[in-house]
Amino acid sequence: MIISRQYDLSNLMISISGVRGKINNGFGLPEALLFTQSFATMMAGQTVVIGRDSRPSGPYFEHLLIASLLATGSNVLTLGLVPTPTTKAVVKLAKAKGGIMISASHNPMEWNAFKFISKDGFFFNAKENETLVSILKDGKYAKSLIHPKSYVESGEDYIDLHIKSVLSRVNLAKIRKKKYKVFVDAVGGAGSFVVPSLLRQLGCTVIEHNCKPDGTFPRPPEPTPAALVSSEKAFKKSKADIGFALDPDADRLVLFTPKRGAISEELTLPLALRSALGSAKRGSKVIVNLSSSFLNEHVAEKFGMKVLRSKVGEANVVSEMMSEKAVFGGEGNGGVIDPKIPSFGRDTLSGIAHILNLMAEENRKIDDFVDELPEICMEKQSFPLAKDVSLSTLYEKFKSEFSKAKMSTKDGLWLSEGSRWIHIRPSNTEPIFRVIAESESASDLKETLKRVKKCVES
Repeated sequence: MIISRQYDLSNLMISISGVRGKINNGFGLPEALLFTQSFATMMAGQTVVIGRDSRPSGPYFEHLLIASLLATGSNVLTLGLVPTPTTKAVVKLAKAKGGIMISASHNPMEWNAFKFISKDGFFFNAKENETLVSILKDGKYAKSLIHPKSYVESGEDYIDLHIKSVLSRVNLAKIRKKKYKVFVDAVGGAGSFVVPSLLRQLGCTVIEHNCKPDGTFPRPPEPTPAALVSSEKAFKKSKADIGFALDPDADRLVLFTPKRGAISEELTLPLALRSALGSAKRGSKVIVNLSSSFLNEHVAEKFGMKVLRSKVGEANVVSEMMSEKAVFGGEGNGGVIDPKIPSFGRDTLSGIAHILNLMAEENRKIDDFVDELPEICMEKQSFPLAKDVSLSTLYEKFKSEFSKAKMSTKDGLWLSEGSRWIHIRPSNTEPIFRVIAESESASDLKETLKRVKKCVES
């Protein structure tokens, strides 16, 4: 009897972002075991890195993984509570065969996930994911060894190597000289220790907020301005020069500024870009996804850079960056990607360092840089897909409503019409579809959203 056929995996989200689900609705121990056995089969006899965020389910998933890997002869480097980018960086730095980050990112506490990492610290590509699922469906797992010679050891020494790689990308002396006072809200997650450590090595005074990983999220996990109302009050009270808010696995970054408080996550990447592109050759390429603000083009054009757009998802952005030999990239959800840092993916440590570097190099306050950017007029909405409506039917409604728009089907449906764009696509991480719209004016955005509503509700 093949064990995988005993379980219904229909409630799981399996995508380029790994596998995730609710603990009591499809992603309990039996289902998790199937994926750990499949992953262990792919990694058999090799070194594997494991990191996790602060979710209470994390430790038992971690032990499940360790047992499966040890049984097939793999050695395990455990990192404990670390950001996703740190886990990815350690896979590369330790020359491991692969790794897993146990985190459902911005999803609520009742969710958890496995983010599968391959050699050199990249998330599994489509082919690797297909292999993993194929092993699971066939139930052809590697046999447990009677006398495995595998072992578990701490990979903590590698964590500081990740931090050092970030420090090497900025003017460390100038930042340290400024002695910035920095506020950090880690939502009690994976960045609770590593991010304050980075900041102290940058010579900053750190005000820690929600940096106690006690197994609860003291605010909504996705770091949007709406979720950061109470944190914003604490930031303003701290009188800090700048503040940073993270998601539970610390691969997304949102800023607090003294004048504005919490600002849109779409501003993170353009600000980091401004720091990184100062030393890049004119004509170099930058990759952002289709759902990211045109503020990135605004910044890149000032440096003579060209912006190309990829499908949504870190793995897709990174793939495009590699093929185009891009000097920088990221996603508008607060994800900064510096290809010269071994995480080579969305990395809050990288974003923080680059933005502090921008302030130090130009000897200006963070609000000065935000003031110079055009006003952002963007709306992000999510909708459940009605049972009697397919995505293709939904796309046809949008094509009809925006019949004069330029169209791309690279990732869902992307429409560009005059000074606005609209992106409609299914989520990689939740059972919903997303509609993101941006325009150059608030009034035009309002009118665009009326037309979006018409398509969704008709």
